Amino acid sequence: MDPGYVLIDEHSSVEQMIRHISKRAMISEPLNVLNLDDIVAKHRLWQRKLPTVTPFYAVKCNSHPAILRLLVALGSGFDCASKEELETVIGLGATSNRIVYANPNKSIGSILYAKQTAVRRMTFDGADELNKIAKHFPEAELILRIRYDARAAQLSLGRKFGCDPDRDANPLLKHAKSLGLCVIGVSFHVGSGSMDAECFYGGIKRAMEIFDMASAMGIK
Repeated sequence: MDPGYVLIDEHSSVEQMIRHISKRAMISEPLNVLNLDDIVAKHRLWQRKLPTVTPFYAVKCNSHPAILRLLVALGSGFDCASKEELETVIGLGATSNRIVYANPNKSIGSILYAKQTAVRRMTFDGADELNKIAKHFPEAELILRIRYDARAAQLSLGRKFGCDPDRDANPLLKHAKSLGLCVIGVSFHVGSGSMDAECFYGGIKRAMEIFDMASAMGIK
């Protein structure tokens, strides 16, 4: 048996697993316990409760190969924030149509890699990014990232990414259309460790308003 893996009874608690592994392997360093059964259970729960919504797992959350390999087998999508993350999930068998390159400030090299591997879906939140994509990957399918912060979150990402939906969404959609680019949707990130579930209602409402705005421009 691989010394890096220990078989544990499925009814054991996390504390029992840690004690068992530490005692058996005489581990004195920090220990990371992966409960892959829990991932399968959560994926099945998602499918049961949200059958029309495809999950795209954020690789930066935990990029352990065992987790990513399992999610590939389960048919999950992947949210990648870098070229390295793209390379990792593609190397583990994820198909390009199950990947979103969710970084609004991409390097030219990573855009060219996405083009080479047919990862067409990617986010943007500014005109400079649109110009860059139009030059290097005009066939991309773009997702406008708007800012919509939770009122309470451990880490608010709106200060770094996401355009102002009131001020910037309309001109950015017009600019994308003038460049002949294909915009397919809207995204927002309420922040990591959000304690404000209600904020999703507001974010989705804004996204719906932008869909209507785009439709009026002739963008599907």
